[in-house]
Amino acid sequence: MAKGAAVRVPASSANLGPGFDVLALALDLHLTVEARESSKTTITWEGEGAAEVPLNRKNLIVRAAEEPFAGWSRPLTGLDLRVRNDIPIGRGLGSSAAAIVGGIMLGAKLRGLRMPSQRILELAIPLEGHGDNLAAALYGGFCIAVIENGGVRVHRLEWPARWRAVLFIPNDVSPTHVARRLVPSRPTREDAVFNLGRVAEWVLACSQKDRSLVASAMDDRMHQPGRARAYLYLDDTIAAAKQAGALGAALSGAGGSVIAVADRNLAAVGNAMIRAAGLHGVKGSLATLRASAAGATLKKDRSL
Repeated sequence: MAKGAAVRVPASSANLGPGFDVLALALDLHLTVEARESSKTTITWEGEGAAEVPLNRKNLIVRAAEEPFAGWSRPLTGLDLRVRNDIPIGRGLGSSAAAIVGGIMLGAKLRGLRMPSQRILELAIPLEGHGDNLAAALYGGFCIAVIENGGVRVHRLEWPARWRAVLFIPNDVSPTHVARRLVPSRPTREDAVFNLGRVAEWVLACSQKDRSLVASAMDDRMHQPGRARAYLYLDDTIAAAKQAGALGAALSGAGGSVIAVADRNLAAVGNAMIRAAGLHGVKGSLATLRASAAGATLKKDRSL
């Protein structure tokens, strides 16, 4: 049988409050894909998104394995993919970034190309549009994605081992296209300065393992006030999480999941989030996750 490759990519939560398109945390929830080149494209998909994603060449994993290589490397005849996905689709947990990173890594491996992480990131940006989730998916941990000359430079911080991500994940796919339009294109000077200070506090909180800084570090005036109009449960869910003992809380990416950071009272924090969202008629599930120290991992060749 044809030799193939396998990749495992973590989920991620971007922004974490003030770090719009800059901060992201890799989460211990994964997309796993086994692939081999084949005469035609076939996809077997288990887990999250099985009824939501196209199972043909329009699939984002397939596109990522093909489109970034067009014009400079050979096309693949087809792909036989076996997918196990634990990342909810369209809930602000980096499912598209995981698919793109995984697809590019598999596309490179099946072509016999050696590709450093920075090059993978460069190829991924046109498909994803921003670098925060991609950085966390690639490098793991708590990432700072810095825009530079049209590209992205990544700094990685170690996440404190005791801190957990408690996530409220709504049952329904989030209106992220609506939420993106609600972000002001020109924030006020006061709001920009507010967010700059909070991003700096995030770096301090993480590097110094200072739990007392997290509540302030997760405050935001740039994107959440607008997006709260799409997610009417957001403000109350954040407040409930903090009241129940979370160190801080924020919208996860473009939504609609809400991420709380906590190092104790994990069940109480989650239950408070469920109740607060429920008062707005929004049902969902909970996940309590560690940060993923490892980013995307390519396994050795295997016969699939």
